[in-house]
Amino acid sequence: MSKLIRGIVPALVTPFDEDDNLAVNRVPALVKNLLDANVSGFFVCGSTGEGKAMTVDERKRMAEAVVPEVGGTVPVLMHVGATSTENAIDLAKHAKSTGADAVSSIAPIDAPNDFEAALTHYSAIGEATDLPFYVYWFPSSGSTDMTAERFLEGLAKVRNFVGFKFTDMNLYLFSRLVDQSGGELNAITGPDEICAAGMMMGSDGAVGSTYNIMPRIFIDMYESFQSGNVKAAMEAQVKANRVLALLFKVGPVTGIKEILAIRSIPVGQTRSGYPRITDEGRETLRKGMGAFDFEVA
Repeated sequence: MSKLIRGIVPALVTPFDEDDNLAVNRVPALVKNLLDANVSGFFVCGSTGEGKAMTVDERKRMAEAVVPEVGGTVPVLMHVGATSTENAIDLAKHAKSTGADAVSSIAPIDAPNDFEAALTHYSAIGEATDLPFYVYWFPSSGSTDMTAERFLEGLAKVRNFVGFKFTDMNLYLFSRLVDQSGGELNAITGPDEICAAGMMMGSDGAVGSTYNIMPRIFIDMYESFQSGNVKAAMEAQVKANRVLALLFKVGPVTGIKEILAIRSIPVGQTRSGYPRITDEGRETLRKGMGAFDFEVA
């Protein structure tokens, strides 16, 4: 089976203006910056993209802005997960109409640790279009004792299911999923801090937040691993994790948006209701970024 995602895919931040409104006019610069870095795709309106803080209409407008801007050069995956399955189906159908390449969804927010409810939700989305469907896996997407066998048996019934974004630190489960699926599924890791480890466990690529600000570090990591230079891949991961440790002090998404602003790619603050960077956090970020002995890019 041909796999849609291979390589490094930014979980795209969503730009807002100073009044907290969606600012699609800021999408072109954001997308161009990442295309120039040679990323392998875009994951839109997920957790990093603050999708759950956006209305259905705003998420549609974001799709309408990103897909044409990317112009078919790399795949665009639209996250369509929503509190209601009806909204998720609506978003999936809209994603298809924009020319997006695939859709993805988290499990229903109001049914944590209920794998059967998640399967019902996924099945409805899978039936809504003919787009490839990716499960956006969190630990809360199923039971605490989830096995690869149960996961694969359940999802085998979901139409158009082709892979998963694994946002979980349980690399044992990840490796079992890769192994038990015979490598047929498009296996993508989520946590940036274990990107290289995921590659060693058989990932095809990764979707991550900090790829918005340091795509080249992760692309170098991926290319090093693909060429057999595991040592260089791990060295790149160590660099990335130094940046991540700094971002964790101020809040990852708000920190990423602040760094983009410093680089003259304005995307606004995180949306009202989300943690926002303080003056103290801004100073911590600026000092920390200036102290690295490598380029964060």
